[in-house]
Amino acid sequence: MGKFIARVCIDDDFSQQHIKELGSFWDSVTASADPESDIELMIKRFTFALFRVGAQTKDECVQALKRAWSVAFPDDDSLTDIFCFADSENESSQLMTTIFRNYYGVNEYVRLAAELYEIIPILQEKNALDVLIQQNYLFAMDGGCGFTTMLMSLGDFLHRMNVYPQEQFKDRLYYREFKCGMESKNGFGTADDVIESLSSERENNQYNIIGLDIAQFLDGRKFDDLRDFIRRLNSYQSDYVYVFRIPFLEKKALDEIAAIISDQMLLRVVQVPPLSDCVLMGSVWNNVTSKGFGFDETVMDTILRKFQQEKMDGRFYGFKTAAKISNELMLCKAADAALKENSGDSPDRSVISTDDLSRFIGEEKEILTGYDALNELIGMQDITQRVKEIVAQVKIAIANEKLDRPCIHMRFTGAPGTGKTTVARMIGQILREEGILRKGGFFEYEARDLVAEYEGQTAVKAASICRDAYGSVLFIDEAYALDEGKTNGANFGKEAIATLVSEMENHRDDMLVVMAGYKDDMEQLMKVNQGLRSRMPYILDFPNYTRQQLFEIFMLMVRKHFKYDEQLEQHAQEYFLALADSYLASKEFANARFVRNLYERTWSKAALRCTMAGHTDIVLTKQDFICASEEKEFNEKLETKKTLGFNNKL
Repeated sequence: MGKFIARVCIDDDFSQQHIKELGSFWDSVTASADPESDIELMIKRFTFALFRVGAQTKDECVQALKRAWSVAFPDDDSLTDIFCFADSENESSQLMTTIFRNYYGVNEYVRLAAELYEIIPILQEKNALDVLIQQNYLFAMDGGCGFTTMLMSLGDFLHRMNVYPQEQFKDRLYYREFKCGMESKNGFGTADDVIESLSSERENNQYNIIGLDIAQFLDGRKFDDLRDFIRRLNSYQSDYVYVFRIPFLEKKALDEIAAIISDQMLLRVVQVPPLSDCVLMGSVWNNVTSKGFGFDETVMDTILRKFQQEKMDGRFYGFKTAAKISNELMLCKAADAALKENSGDSPDRSVISTDDLSRFIGEEKEILTGYDALNELIGMQDITQRVKEIVAQVKIAIANEKLDRPCIHMRFTGAPGTGKTTVARMIGQILREEGILRKGGFFEYEARDLVAEYEGQTAVKAASICRDAYGSVLFIDEAYALDEGKTNGANFGKEAIATLVSEMENHRDDMLVVMAGYKDDMEQLMKVNQGLRSRMPYILDFPNYTRQQLFEIFMLMVRKHFKYDEQLEQHAQEYFLALADSYLASKEFANARFVRNLYERTWSKAALRCTMAGHTDIVLTKQDFICASEEKEFNEKLETKKTLGFNNKL
């Protein structure tokens, strides 16, 4: 009986459900194996595990693992892939073990390595390795998913598997990476630049792996340019293996690009989907454990919240962000341990728990219930009542099997600064507290964040954003812009809308999509796709604040954070009551945002005054408010200029 190393992969749904078990569910697989089976768990992660299995053949190894899984988790089909190879002491076996152990979220790359591992000896036997040198690769993956790492890995793999003459590669790298652009700047080179570089360095860099980011060619009008570029690259095919990269696309768009390249080159496509939280968690786990640390289940929610915070602005850097979070975790753990040791305690230096992360999490604030937080808002009585009605309706529908559960997606209409974002965040908390949403998190995007640059990429991007928001609130501000997002002559906004409609239907019980914007614009958006209106039955209208409400909002901010003199309150009320009708009725009017800007300018003036006087406590005065309100952006909003003289009369 021989030994096999097997990598067993599971889908994200199972990983997400069991994520707080820290991979311990894999122990159940080992325990459920046939008594005569020789199955050893080598490492466990959130989306995969490595086993050493005693078996006669590769097929026996796979079947033994499948049987063990079915006993541990009957009626569960979460297994997605099992890759295995015969274990041995040679370098190639160790190389494969490293790939199996260390790569996350890139199952197709692992599959590629496993296939190459098996076919290379056959090609060597037939003296046909030059066939493999003629094969090129197209990686469909977004930025931050590890393209450079896989490029290096593939080059290292092919050379250490003796595909290329070894004497060529002493003491030098054997991969290069180019980004193809329209101009030679900011790290990009034109097609001419790439060809010139390959030609001039041909003798010294023969047999290099060449990485080529070709996203600029995805515009259909540039397909002829891409064909010409591939033709020119073909002249150097005997010297280089090309690894092309494009964003992760829909199948139709991916197939179109692959067909253009494969018309002239032998091509293998490798797809790497956008990274899920489970994959990122596995990366954090690997980074932390590789340094001798670990973490317990109390940290899981904190790390997931960190992922959410990093994604909320629409800019996320994949494994680089995971590495940043890993480093921050370890630094916080070390700082906390050092602090405790200085106080005479003997803390655990290795296992990271929530108690160690006060710096990582920040100061705990008083947590209000969703309804209490909503009740604190000024001018939201009607909104609060409507939210209560919606929640009551959904809860009754859930409890009564005869009733269809209503679709909870909502439209928020109103001008900027009327509280739409704040209320959406609180509704997420309320729905979690009421058991309607399992997470209640909040993901905020503008419409343009859902629209990609290239055909076939928007649907993928929008679906990925929705996936992050499962169990939570997806808030899309200025959603009407989806009907205006034209790129390269194509309205990719409609592609995003179609994806949203599908996601809203498929996850109507596990996600709340809120689209926000001006009333007329939102009504126009509903006409773009008929599925939108029926899937967003709830409309919450947010009117502009009155002058008195604006004043109350200002004073609420002041009272929450500062001491102040009574004259400030009087002057502030006079100021807000003097705001011009024309300004309050204009689209320029930003409601509570305008108030916040004035509030921040006021305490900024106070901070400067107190600092110059050598005071540490800040007390807001009427003069601080006057100095702030007399600045142009606030002064010109008043009914008449002479109103600014009220400070001399009161």
